[in-house]
Amino acid sequence: MGVQGLTSLLENHRRIYREVRLTGRRLLIDGNNLIYLLYFNSGLDQNHGGEYAAFTALIEKFVKVLRDCQITPYVVLDGGSDISGKKNETVTHRAEDCIKRADRAAQSGRHQGILPVLAKQVFRQTLWRLDVPVAQCYGEADPEIAALAREWQCPVLSRDSDFYIYDLPAGLLPLPHFQWEAVVRSGSKSYIPCKTYSTSSFCIYFNIQRQLLPAFAALAGNDYVKLHRLQVPINWAQFAPAGSGNTGCLEGLLCWLHPFQSLRRPLRRRWG
Repeated sequence: MGVQGLTSLLENHRRIYREVRLTGRRLLIDGNNLIYLLYFNSGLDQNHGGEYAAFTALIEKFVKVLRDCQITPYVVLDGGSDISGKKNETVTHRAEDCIKRADRAAQSGRHQGILPVLAKQVFRQTLWRLDVPVAQCYGEADPEIAALAREWQCPVLSRDSDFYIYDLPAGLLPLPHFQWEAVVRSGSKSYIPCKTYSTSSFCIYFNIQRQLLPAFAALAGNDYVKLHRLQVPINWAQFAPAGSGNTGCLEGLLCWLHPFQSLRRPLRRRWG
């Protein structure tokens, strides 16, 4: 779904996060997010066919770190596109953007965030060879990951802003703050320093009711809800506190939602 600007908002308010030491438990991993993080953060070639052997070694290293910390990984991957067609506009826009970035990469020789064509297949094959459980969904993996996380009471590793909205009992571990290359050994055990996020911390920090988070995600705009298509123009920034900067729209929306206790009242008040 991708809530627009939400990751930036949280990076501006890092007190919402809590420092944790991850060790000795299950971990649900957003596979599509992890592929991009591992490949792009490694500096591997993007413009000349990819560096698959080096990528394989990196995946092996990542899995070894988890197992050294007695963390059991379970990887879930996206499947096909949403058959409802509600996300077609977003899919089309992303495809067009990818073509433009590929053109810039071809002309400049610089990295433009283009994932080599076989990177996802290498990722899956390497995990299977390492006996890491991998599941691929029929459609988007986010709701399936959230449901499994609630069933298993385990954290989710991802950088997808959807997971800031889902109520995950064991929390979200944002990928940018997952320091898997900085493992710490303490006595006979090892742990990964990271940060965790919970919806309860978010709601306490911004002083809104948890049941309003779906309304917040929709009114903020996402892959399914396009604000430019709404008949009533919205300028949430007018409600924002002074000094909100580039996240003023989201902070203004949160301030506007603050007085409400349920989902229906704010929507009825806005659109009657």
